[in-house]
Amino acid sequence: MDGIKLLKLDETSRPAVVAETAEVLLSGGVVIFPTDTVYGLMIHAKDAAQLARINALKKRPFDKPIAALVAAEATLVGYMRELVRPLPGAEKLIPGPLTVVAERSAWANVLPHPLMSVPYSRIGVRVPDHAALQEVLVRCEGWLMATSANLEGRPTPPSPGEVTAQLGEAPEITLAVDGGLCAAAPSAIVEISGSEMRIMRPHSLLGG
Repeated sequence: MDGIKLLKLDETSRPAVVAETAEVLLSGGVVIFPTDTVYGLMIHAKDAAQLARINALKKRPFDKPIAALVAAEATLVGYMRELVRPLPGAEKLIPGPLTVVAERSAWANVLPHPLMSVPYSRIGVRVPDHAALQEVLVRCEGWLMATSANLEGRPTPPSPGEVTAQLGEAPEITLAVDGGLCAAAPSAIVEISGSEMRIMRPHSLLGG
């Protein structure tokens, strides 16, 4: 992990780690941080050039969409639960391991305003169920752009050391936060288009 600062996250260190992580993100840095699913690559940026930095780290197409992680604000949580209500089991995954993809216009009145200018016609949104990450989100104006911390097509490693080993030389990454093993399944993805709903990535807790 040469060149990447490593912080250990536990209950004692949490306030300081949250504060430093938010500071790095707000200054334009890329961070590896634990979530309620897998480790994520996170950035507080919404323009195409900055988002391409994340895709370059994963060695995937520069214009592939990246999802938004959003603070657990009651109006947004209620709205997302209503969107997925027809799908059995979906409501209980918000907050939690469910990313909802919908047309930009569907999010107009509930997302933090800066997210309405991300370079995508459809925006994927997830409200993570992770206390420290929620605290980081609050400090970062309620939102981050994030994706799993792995190379395209490979499983996400369960620790930050293994993440950096898989990614290889990664000068773009400023900070890695070690929150212990993150070995849960990636989030489910549900795409909504008008009255149609498709499960793009399944989850054991979805559908029942």
